[in-house]
Amino acid sequence: MTKHIRLLDFSSLRLRLDSWPISSRAFTVLELLIVIVVITILATLMTPVISTLRSRAQRAQCTANLHSLYVGANLFVQQNNSWPQIPRGAAGTPSIDFANAWIAALEPFGISRKSWICPTIQELMRGPDYSRPENARIDYMPMPFDDKPTTPHQWPRQPWFVEAGDVHGNGNLIIFTDGSVSDLKTVAGRNQSRR
Repeated sequence: MTKHIRLLDFSSLRLRLDSWPISSRAFTVLELLIVIVVITILATLMTPVISTLRSRAQRAQCTANLHSLYVGANLFVQQNNSWPQIPRGAAGTPSIDFANAWIAALEPFGISRKSWICPTIQELMRGPDYSRPENARIDYMPMPFDDKPTTPHQWPRQPWFVEAGDVHGNGNLIIFTDGSVSDLKTVAGRNQSRR
């Protein structure tokens, strides 16, 4: 008794590309245009989302910068028993010398030049090289205090540093004595509601 094994022949089931009509093998111009239009619509819808995410990331970076400056200034006060006594330039506007003096005062406490720079302002200024001393600037204005060791800690809601411009859409960012960060419009709204 011999067993016969029958093999299946799939050669007849194989698709032959040369037997298909030409139009079904390639994309038509209409199909390509539809794909391009759909991609364009999706890109247009995503642009505001990406912009919002970027602005939120920049605001978060500003908040982190303010916290770094707060820690550095707090360490300076603990070590030197006073707030840094750095006079403003003539006419009360911060100068390059004022910026360099503040950068130098907090640098021993791990505060780099980059911590003084708001990423949004840096972008608006088209990215000047802030690492060079002649381009020194501080985008967070330190508040002036006297040389008594307790003055910076006298009031819990006393601002320590205020962002130079309203670049995040809700007022300048402010860091207070207690380490909390808020924006000017929120602070002003709270003060209005208390009256």
